[in-house]
Parts: sequence; C-alpha cells; structure tokens
Amino acid sequence: MTIALVLIVASALVGIATGCVFRVWALVVISPLIAIFSAIILRAYEFGMMAGVLVIAGCLAVCQLAYFAAAYVLHTRHASSHDEIDGEPGQASKQKIRSQHK
Repeated sequence: MTIALVLIVASALVGIATGCVFRVWALVVISPLIAIFSAIILRAYEFGMMAGVLVIAGCLAVCQLAYFAAAYVLHTRHASSHDEIDGEPGQASKQKIRSQHK
C-alpha cells in the first residue's frame, strides 16, 4: 500500500511541475508516461489487476488535478483583489478609460 501512496504523491509532484512550466498539451505526453511507469512499478510489487488499475487511475487523476491547480495559482497571481477594493482600475482598464476633461 505504501508504494501506491508514493506513486500518487509522485504523480502530484509531476503534475505541479508540469503546470508551472508547460501548457496543457504536455499532459498528452506526461499521462501515458505516468501510466506506463506506474504499471511497471505495480507489476514489480505484484499488485493485482484491479488494484493496479485503480492506483494508475488515481495517479492520472491526481496528476491532472495538480496540473490544473498549479496552472490556476500561476495565472491568478497577477489578478489582484486590491484593484476592486480601492476603487482604482487596474493597469489594463486605465488605458481604456477616456479622459473626462474635454
């Protein structure tokens, strides 16, 4: 059971690292590699068919969730809640406001 938890945590770390560096298309390459690596490791530890499939599915799900969480945190870092609180528009909306002094 320990090896299953290690594989799931490793998949989460791979998902986070991928989310910080690459775009979503990298999951197309990463997911089969995780599945194959997990299958080899689980076969070496003599996991059964159903247990192995469940662990591999868990690894893939955790990897993808970690990817999307890392990508979300990375891209929302630039969005500030202070723009809405202080009443001042953000940098993007300042340029679109016309001058009221004619």
